Order: sequence, then structure tokens, then C-alpha cells
Amino acid sequence: MADFSGLSQGVRIYSGSDDYTGGFLTNPTIPARYLGTQSGVVVLSRHVIIGSNTVILPRVTIGEGSSVGAQALVSKSLEPWGIDAGGPAKAGTALA
Repeated sequence: MADFSGLSQGVRIYSGSDDYTGGFLTNPTIPARYLGTQSGVVVLSRHVIIGSNTVILPRVTIGEGSSVGAQALVSKSLEPWGIDAGGPAKAGTALA
């Protein structure tokens, strides 16, 4: 998380997740070769604000100056200086 950024209460950031699409098994007792886990870095750039109870999934970069609305689901990287909301998060108004 870069300078001048903030998280509201209840924000959850995941760097790893199971694949629930049906092509893999999911369970902590299953051997790794049968799992479809996804993992990766989450980057929060400068001047980012994340609304309460937002979920951020692996392999996401939230661009500089982005605002993410409350209870959003961020599953893809977000462009700089945008306002994103919803599940999955979608661009609203660009600020640049």
C-alpha cells in the first residue's frame, strides 16, 4: 500500500484464492495437484481510497488516485484516477 492511501473498515485483501468454477477440487485436505488455486500480488497505488467491506482478489493493481465504492468486488486491475463500484467493480467517472 503506497503513501496517502486508505482502507475503510471491513476491507478484505486476498493474495490467494481457490478456483470455484468447477474444474478443480477445493478443500484444505486435497493434494495440491488437484487444486486450481490462484495467487498473486495486490498493489494499492498512491492516493487510493477503498470503501468499507470491499473484497480485493489476487493479481490486482489499483491505479493511482482510484476510489473504490463500498462493498465492491475488485477482481481485475483498475485504471488510475477512476471511481469504481459494484460487484464486480466497474468504472464510473474518470477524474483525470
